[in-house]
Amino acid sequence: MSPDPRARIGAAVRSLADEVHVDPPELAFLLEKARRPSRWRPLLSAFGVLGVLAAAALGPGLLAQPAAPTGGTVLPTRLAGLSLLTAAVSDAPAGPALLAYVQGTNGPRWLHTLQTVVLSTDGHTYRRLDEAERRGGPAEFGTWQDAPVLLAPDGSRIAVGSVDPRADVAVVDLRTGRTSTYRAGATGIVRPLAWSPDGTRLAYLTGDTDSAVLDITTGASTALPTPATTAAFSPDGRRIAVQGVPETEVEPRRPVRIVDLDGGGAPTELTEVGFGVVIAGSGAWSPDGRWIAVADNVGSGKLDCTLTFLPVDPAERNPPERIATAEQIALVGWAAPDRPLVTQGGATGHRTISGPDLRPLTTADGSDTYDLQAATALLPGARVADAGGASRGPWPVWLSLATAAAALTVAGLGWLLWSRRRHRAPGP
Repeated sequence: MSPDPRARIGAAVRSLADEVHVDPPELAFLLEKARRPSRWRPLLSAFGVLGVLAAAALGPGLLAQPAAPTGGTVLPTRLAGLSLLTAAVSDAPAGPALLAYVQGTNGPRWLHTLQTVVLSTDGHTYRRLDEAERRGGPAEFGTWQDAPVLLAPDGSRIAVGSVDPRADVAVVDLRTGRTSTYRAGATGIVRPLAWSPDGTRLAYLTGDTDSAVLDITTGASTALPTPATTAAFSPDGRRIAVQGVPETEVEPRRPVRIVDLDGGGAPTELTEVGFGVVIAGSGAWSPDGRWIAVADNVGSGKLDCTLTFLPVDPAERNPPERIATAEQIALVGWAAPDRPLVTQGGATGHRTISGPDLRPLTTADGSDTYDLQAATALLPGARVADAGGASRGPWPVWLSLATAAAALTVAGLGWLLWSRRRHRAPGP
């Protein structure tokens, strides 16, 4: 016998194992066991199916990351119609946006039949701006109205006002989905008016007449020396063109004034504009600083609606050509100093983006589209192209779970029917 204790123990274990007799099962018995129904097999199969469905349904939402634009900035030839499955910005941010607009028809808040939508710079990624919904409020007949918004020039952020009285302004970072709030100079219904070209200042209106400029870097607001209900920054951001409420009820005159934000002093009044003529949005100041676009939609339905251009310097001559259309007109931005881009439409919303010749570059599908605006700094480099199918982002978690549960139910019913049919089948 070996003196090594480990060898002696090994030999003893082998001796015991050799003494145990084991009869291997018959092959027929194993085949019959495999054919015999087991009460645990359906349950284990169901859990397996549930795991696969849950991974398929929830995986995209759990793994969603902000999309990186490819191929430059794209202005799509068609804007996709409304979808109730469009992901929210806070859940799945898609990066900087080229366009923002309101789409759909009034309905209850939970149905999302009216949405504030942002379109990514890739031209096909859509997101629902849920912060506009949160800061919205009830409208007539139990419907919900989103808060007004304003897209920053570079498309990376969007300002959100309010429908109910508030004392703050919200700014959503479209790259991260996070929202920052800044204290307003007064309390009231908040409406963003204009971003400075560098995105560091935001002009806004609180209530009917309290207008101010918010410094995003410091959070401080400075009241404007003259009331403003519409505004547009100059290309260098040092001045701002404003227009207030009518001065009298008898003669509703709304002069356009220019405020020097750095040097102070009294506002300068431009050439008097006609009745109903207003600054044509936050991007009204031309990129070369020479013109301010104004819109006249008073005669909509009876007279031509027009977009004309006021000279900042009275000595300027040869403004861009006047644009006239039978439908309401608004300025979207500038593709070049002499090439304004406009949107036109009627009471059911604006459906196109066009150049000065009014030939559509972009057309909206299906649902009504309102308040269409652009990241003005991105328009000169944008190319018009077919952007392909719409990318809506991950489904809401509740919908993913409901889909997984429905698929599991169908699979379970199918297995049950198959099992009963199999057991009822006559033997050979």
